[in-house]
Amino acid sequence: MQTIIILSVVMIVLFVLGLSLVLWNPITEKIPKASISIEGEGDSIVMHHVSGDPLPSDRLVLRVNGDVVNNQNLNFMNGAWPWSEGENAQIFYPAPESPRVVEIYYMTDKGESILIDKARIEPPPKVSATPIPVEIVANATPTQAATIIPIQLNDADPYQPPAADFSAEPMVGDPPLTVTFRDMSYGKVNTWLWSFGDGTTSTLQNPVHTYFVPNTYSVSLLVSNPYGSNRKTSENFITIGSPPMANYLAEPMSGQAPLTVQFTDLSTGNPKQYEWSFGDGAQSTEKNPVHIFQNGGNYNVTLTVTNAYGTHKFSSPTGINVTAPTKMDVYMTNSLAGSIEPDGYIRMRITDPVSSIKIAGKFYQFEPGDIIQLIFGGGSSDGTISTDKNQFVSFNFNDITLVKNEEILARGPVNDVKIGGYDSFSSTLNLTIPAGDVYDKLFIDQEEYKYVKTPRLRFVSLGPGSDQKFFYQKSSRAMNFQGGITEFQRG
Repeated sequence: MQTIIILSVVMIVLFVLGLSLVLWNPITEKIPKASISIEGEGDSIVMHHVSGDPLPSDRLVLRVNGDVVNNQNLNFMNGAWPWSEGENAQIFYPAPESPRVVEIYYMTDKGESILIDKARIEPPPKVSATPIPVEIVANATPTQAATIIPIQLNDADPYQPPAADFSAEPMVGDPPLTVTFRDMSYGKVNTWLWSFGDGTTSTLQNPVHTYFVPNTYSVSLLVSNPYGSNRKTSENFITIGSPPMANYLAEPMSGQAPLTVQFTDLSTGNPKQYEWSFGDGAQSTEKNPVHIFQNGGNYNVTLTVTNAYGTHKFSSPTGINVTAPTKMDVYMTNSLAGSIEPDGYIRMRITDPVSSIKIAGKFYQFEPGDIIQLIFGGGSSDGTISTDKNQFVSFNFNDITLVKNEEILARGPVNDVKIGGYDSFSSTLNLTIPAGDVYDKLFIDQEEYKYVKTPRLRFVSLGPGSDQKFFYQKSSRAMNFQGGITEFQRG
């Protein structure tokens, strides 16, 4: 009996010890090892799994210049996940003017990053647009050419000194300017020593430094490991408080008058003041102005930008090309069925400080510079338009949509318009005279168009004529029109 008790105790002790070993000594995670060949050509980076363990998608982290690349963007040329020996994978990362550092990591169960492989890809060489002629002179005794063996840096051999390299963002600005430096050195690095050019240093791997005094600063980085050290110095690398550089975008750069052009400032160096000269006598101090060219011609637009450190001027070599519209004068009376087509509009810029329109029972006020658009609805075209020398005499219609500065304000009947001055008139209004319609008189550029059993007539882009008058009147009895058009169509 005593022997049975002793055996039972021994079995319990062995069970507890075994359970403890399982709970407190789990099996160590196996970290994969692999050798990767990394090469770049243009924007393409090709990585060849030379040898070693397969690499799973959920544990692999790929970085280029510190940026994490989504594994879904990894293109296998002849395989799939897991990434195994002999398989090629490709990613696309734009080739900057500085080297690209490619790093491949394995993430453990504990969240640790284990470097699998790393490579530095030099930027593509710059090719001169104009070849330089070289005169080749043969020596009397040819000499044996040196044999050049290309050496590809690779982290597979850590027993070598590192190669220093770095980047910074931003590199130009006003003081105080805070700059973030990023270590892009190749090889295993144990210590970093930065010199920022203003007498200060740092031993951090990726320091952040603030410059307070306007100047141009050279920056150096010294990296070291047990096998040696290496320094890189970039002269005039950071510029604090530089004069601006003027530049702009103009859209569109050509078209028919009146031509509305949006100018967008593209200047660098944080300008504080803007001076635009549009070449037609007009100027602006806005950053991104809109200007309307009223007449045909080629206009040289100049932008001058200024900050506390200087001034710079820029003008586009092509300029703004504006063509004058070709118009015909039309005079027509007592058309029985002629009418304005729906969905057209007239558009203008207000120049009179006391201008308004009453639409759907509500008044809307305008200021000089406002761009207004009156869109004709699909209802009846009965109504009146009367303008004389850039002033509205009358305007009455039942279905008009009002747009001011690209914003729709109202839709409904219009019976009260006060516009004492406008310019930059444009129109998509078209007037149709049905085939067989009867009218009293029709003159086109003072040449009488005799009535016979007419085909369908169409007048395109109604607006003021050469005498600056625009008149349209339609009722149930007749339609009358006097003004200018850009095109006359028959049939």
